Amino acid sequence: MNSRLDTIQAAILQVKLRAFDKEVESVNEAARHYTELLKDKVKTPVVPEGFGSSWAQYTIQLPTEEKRNALQAALKEAGIPSMVYYPKPMHQQTAFQDTIQPVGCSCDVAERLCRTVLSLPMHPYMEPSDIERICSTLLASL
Repeated sequence: MNSRLDTIQAAILQVKLRAFDKEVESVNEAARHYTELLKDKVKTPVVPEGFGSSWAQYTIQLPTEEKRNALQAALKEAGIPSMVYYPKPMHQQTAFQDTIQPVGCSCDVAERLCRTVLSLPMHPYMEPSDIERICSTLLASL
């Protein structure tokens, strides 16, 4: 691939690349903090030993859609944003409506996850106190 950046894009990227390693470490620290506070209460994401993540989202899994929706409402009431990024699994997306799916094919896990996951705020500038507030609100609402 040959990609050319204009001068402004290159200048911004040059600055962002210098901060990249620090930002990745910051989001990994935020994820560790979330996991420590939530690990025995909800299903938290897992990064295999020896690996890291750039953490576009920190997504937890709740036991049911009702619990997920109630938790999201409680977070919203407390002024804490959360998001369901994938409310519909790939095989149910309009773009795939004309594809042939084998008879008896099911995507039960994908469908269940779309109903039960919730993404919490995640960015490299999170303060530990922000994570603690989010987690305490979340835990009080379970």
